[in-house]
Amino acid sequence: MKRLLLLALVLGAACSSPKTNDKELLTVSILPQKYFVEKIAGNLLEVQVLVPPGAGPETYSLVPSQMKELSKSTAWLRIGKVGFEDAWHEKIEQGNPNLKVFDTSADADWIAEEIRQHGDHVHVHGVDPHIWTSPTEVLKIASLTYKALVELFPDKAGVFQENYEIFRAEIEALDQELLSQFDELKHRGFLIFHPALSYLARDYDLEQISLEVDGKEPSPKYMSELIKHAREEGIRVVFIQKEFDQENARQLAEEIKGEIVPLDPLAENWAEGLREIARKIVEASK
Repeated sequence: MKRLLLLALVLGAACSSPKTNDKELLTVSILPQKYFVEKIAGNLLEVQVLVPPGAGPETYSLVPSQMKELSKSTAWLRIGKVGFEDAWHEKIEQGNPNLKVFDTSADADWIAEEIRQHGDHVHVHGVDPHIWTSPTEVLKIASLTYKALVELFPDKAGVFQENYEIFRAEIEALDQELLSQFDELKHRGFLIFHPALSYLARDYDLEQISLEVDGKEPSPKYMSELIKHAREEGIRVVFIQKEFDQENARQLAEEIKGEIVPLDPLAENWAEGLREIARKIVEASK
């Protein structure tokens, strides 16, 4: 009887123990990248995100536990030129010399204050980093993500290729869907606190009007100009991301007798996130 009881306890303990995760760990910078990797890799890899939900990729600082987790990662897929990466990439790479690093923004068509050709490379200054808000740019990101995954895990190349082709078709279909939605716009300008939708605006001939200028809150003079412009154009909505303080946006909304509407350009479900942004821009134009 005692032996049976002991056997039962041992089996019970074994069943309740968590399974060991033997998947390769891959690191990305922002949540939409997790979506991109999982679209191509399916459930073959474990993906960790450095910038957590609710945090801004321009100013985020890594915590010690994240540096520790990075040491377990096979590779880091960068998104390009967000402030977080600029500030931390040297520390990350020096602290993890075996970590393979891929820049998935290498083919980006940057929106920047100045782009200069210097010998065999290009200098970009005052760059807007938010390329993931554009289906056109995400097609390039997806291609480079796919190539990185094949390089890292060549034995899974067949699965990656099949999934990548499906994902590419989904991005192209989303592009046509958004193009159709934005054709309905009454006016093409929209107000937003932080200028995170520059690439979306470029794709679909929209006018993004930002409260924030060069990362700074609006001056009284600039706020006055925004109020005048919004009234003239009949704009009644001020978009704002959840990681930013709402006070200036609230003041502007009150002046134009409008409202604040939240947007999430960093949504993990990238496709649904862009659909939601498009829906809100279209609603705001009515």
